[in-house]
Amino acid sequence: MRKHRKTFLLVFMLLALLLSACNEVGQTGDPTATPESFFPATAEVTHDPLVLINPTPTPDLVNPNPVRITELEYLQEDTELLIMAKLFNNLSDAILRDVQLEVLALDASGNRIAQQRTAFRYLFSNETTSLVQKFELNAGLVITGVEVRVVDGLIDRTLKYAQPLTVSQTSAFRVGNDYAVTGWLKNSDPYTYTQVLLNAIAYNAAGQIVGGGQANFDFVPEEDEVGFSILVNSRRGEVVDHVDVSPWITSYSASLEGGNWWNSVSTSEWNFAIDQFNHITGGAVLKNETDQVLTETFVILTVSDAENRVCFAGNEYFDVIWPNENIFYALNPSRLPDSCLGQKVDLVVVPGEFGQFPADFNPLLASQAAFIDNSTVSVSVVNNLNASISYSRVYVLLRDSENRIVGGGSANTELIRSGSSTSASISVAYLGDSEELSIFAFATLPADVEFGN
Repeated sequence: MRKHRKTFLLVFMLLALLLSACNEVGQTGDPTATPESFFPATAEVTHDPLVLINPTPTPDLVNPNPVRITELEYLQEDTELLIMAKLFNNLSDAILRDVQLEVLALDASGNRIAQQRTAFRYLFSNETTSLVQKFELNAGLVITGVEVRVVDGLIDRTLKYAQPLTVSQTSAFRVGNDYAVTGWLKNSDPYTYTQVLLNAIAYNAAGQIVGGGQANFDFVPEEDEVGFSILVNSRRGEVVDHVDVSPWITSYSASLEGGNWWNSVSTSEWNFAIDQFNHITGGAVLKNETDQVLTETFVILTVSDAENRVCFAGNEYFDVIWPNENIFYALNPSRLPDSCLGQKVDLVVVPGEFGQFPADFNPLLASQAAFIDNSTVSVSVVNNLNASISYSRVYVLLRDSENRIVGGGSANTELIRSGSSTSASISVAYLGDSEELSIFAFATLPADVEFGN
């Protein structure tokens, strides 16, 4: 893993680079030990599918469930329902594994209006975690009560494993009627985790739950931290004072061991800047250092201020990089919150997998790039393939007189027929005077491109 960060006192210029790494959870203890179940074994019985299944048909008033619900609230606005809960492992000597939950929404008569099963892999000793569940209801339905039921799980007293994922520096910035919740997600393990689920519960100044949201984070690099951003819906009229964010390793998560494959993609140059309108812009030049096709290279960008608050966090895939190909990555201009003055940028590039792509080479050529107004660049894209393509993706980097990257943008084209070209209009942001900038453009094929005659 290679990581570089630079901080400037000037708000307008930001530089940074972070090349990180990506495979299973290190576990110790007796691998043959069988964790005990949350619930005592019972004879198999047949239930009507409309009747709630109680995992302990015979009440056990002596041995309580090790998962304690410490907070539970819901928020319904029109057809959208959010259920927020806090779950606590009251065991000090055991990890709860493969915890399965059932989340229910009920009307005034106790009828079940909505239900969802969800699960996460670990709840560590005396740990509290957040749960957020979203439902889309039919119009006219009104919820008057919610339930969260623990339906299964294992108590493991042999697994010597600590929570590898922690969240810090959370902030909430208003976006319309809702909030963008940002922060740092740190991974202390020597493994990169995939498909980490982030659950955010928002509180007002009185400590009441007033909203929540969820987001998936596809890659959390080993022994590093990255910024995240979650859209959180909040109760109308409420002001979010603080937010708790909990990361979940779920059944969809994998852990990737580091290795030389982290060198599959190199970053030869990069630069990001904040323009006079508080937009983050810029880009990087990347290269596939292998003789194989790389698919789904993942790019994570984080902008933070002098107090290390995350102003902006974004991530996206670069679908295909052909062998030894140099590519452009450019950020679509994004406005930062007025109250967060960015001073530092972290760029993480997670190399993609060796894979296959329908085309053996990049058939596209971007040319004739020119400003058509102060915020738009026009680019001509030529298709050299003997088949039409449904659309392409175009990236633009803007350089100043010293050849530094000072702006950029990206956009998709429409269909391009075989042996023909199309024009793309790309919104850009930059530092300086457009008349003094040089334009460099690059076009590539997205993963879901379709080929025709």
